Amino acid sequence: MYGVGTGRLIADRYALTERRAHLGSIEVWSAVDNTLGREVAVTVFPSNLSRADAIVDAARRSAALNDHRLVRVLDVGTGDDMSWLVEEPLTESASIADLVARGPLPPEEARRIAGEVASGLDVAASRGLHHLHVTPHSVRRTDGGLIKIAGLATAAALEGTEEPDPARAERVDAVATVALMYAAMTTRWPLPQAIPGLQQAPRIVGGVVAPSEITLAVPPDLDAICRATLNHDTGPRSPKELVARITPWSHTIVRHVAPKASPVSRPAAPVTERIPIVPAQRRSGQAPGDRRNAGLAAGAAAGGAGPIARVREHREQEREARAATTRRRLEERRADPNFLNLPEAMEEQRNAPLPPPAPLIPQTPEIEGRHAKLILAVVAGVIVAAMALAVPTLTGMFSGKGSESSAPTATSRPASSASGAGTSVSTRGATTPAALATGAAIAPVTVTAFDPQGDGKENNAAAKRAIDGKASTAWTSEGYKDPSAIGGQKDGVGLVIELPDSTQLKNVKLDLGAGDEAVTLYSADRKSLDGATSVGSVSGSGEQSVTLKTPSTSRYLIVWVTKAARGTDGKYRAQIGDISLSS
Repeated sequence: MYGVGTGRLIADRYALTERRAHLGSIEVWSAVDNTLGREVAVTVFPSNLSRADAIVDAARRSAALNDHRLVRVLDVGTGDDMSWLVEEPLTESASIADLVARGPLPPEEARRIAGEVASGLDVAASRGLHHLHVTPHSVRRTDGGLIKIAGLATAAALEGTEEPDPARAERVDAVATVALMYAAMTTRWPLPQAIPGLQQAPRIVGGVVAPSEITLAVPPDLDAICRATLNHDTGPRSPKELVARITPWSHTIVRHVAPKASPVSRPAAPVTERIPIVPAQRRSGQAPGDRRNAGLAAGAAAGGAGPIARVREHREQEREARAATTRRRLEERRADPNFLNLPEAMEEQRNAPLPPPAPLIPQTPEIEGRHAKLILAVVAGVIVAAMALAVPTLTGMFSGKGSESSAPTATSRPASSASGAGTSVSTRGATTPAALATGAAIAPVTVTAFDPQGDGKENNAAAKRAIDGKASTAWTSEGYKDPSAIGGQKDGVGLVIELPDSTQLKNVKLDLGAGDEAVTLYSADRKSLDGATSVGSVSGSGEQSVTLKTPSTSRYLIVWVTKAARGTDGKYRAQIGDISLSS
């Protein structure tokens, strides 16, 4: 587009870095958000474009949705000569088209992808939004396995597609999702429109061939759904119905390697010829039929091309093919780090050299008589001395004296608290680890941003600033429009701090930002608020101290910010400058 290039600043905030794609005057760029210091994807197009208003409206409606399967629209705007929409970048991801270019995906992974896509489209349909252009290029899989749908509502606006009635729109999205599942299993696209990078699925009378005719191990229910939806205009009528038909699916990537796609026209099995029977020759000659059989046997013996040789050759080829298939599948399974070949492991263990035997315990040498007398005398002397020392003590115990000196004493020390009041901590009969010493500083193991109701990132790269011991460096969340409940989009955001083993956490010091914030502390055994225990809370600004209600020995401390502070740009962000922990 004229006037758009590397370094151009969009909305005085987004600096364009590299053009990724373009469709006429519509261009997609990677950019840097100078306000938040993060990567974003920016789509720019002329404001006088005939579809500009429809694109901006679709983007604004999509931005109102909050579902982890939908690519988030972060900003939308229109200027004098240019309009734009800003989305999350998804740099660490690959489209389904890129994935199937390397080979078919396992059928259960195709089920998972289709289930996640249908679930996201069902959420959008409940708000009156539809995609209408679901293809292997509009669905991406992150390195962590999350499925992301790009172009909700905006793809149709970019293409200038007229939106049909809701029932028809849901059917279009359901059919496209089934086609996506078909392509993931077969690397072929079954719908009429061509998709760059994918071959068209082979067609038969009435539609396309079933997935089971192209690849192996296709589950019967997925095969039946593809047949009914793509060939007979039946099958699921909406994404919600598709979810019900294919559930349940795995919530993690199915990494088992799928077999290579086989040609549609399978070679016919070779005809097995009857082995001719050569009867014994008659003394007076041979009958015509006997001469024919004898000629076949002679040809087989001389040239090796007779029926007997062909049958034997066919059987040998079958054995070799089965052996090659077994070897290929074994190699594919070996590529899976979770695969354990028990017979091979046992065979390797059997062939491995045995470890050297444990050294024998030397026998106690016999004590010669002259040494034995000396040793016995020493032992007797020790026993007499011990009894001489023990008798006064035993006498004092029975007479009631010396009880104070002989009884074990319990040492106590005051435990530090925010109010300064001390409490006694008994150490009788126990050894206190150094990590449990009162007032000892606790060094966190790791810290990560915590955004369970969003995309899970929340400026994670800056999370380590909260534990670097410097109040001048701070972790801040992304910007929101409202201070409470983080803009109404989620209950909160925060940090998860992993604590070292054998740690008893009692005191937490927080250096909050200049604005008013509300923070709740949770102790948890995993990175989740489910099952976590609230151990303290604080609100305000600047340095805050919290003494936990109950000393925590859990593995994680969750710092959960439920009210954010307003920044200079008018947006609200959670801000934590430094966190200090002590026992």
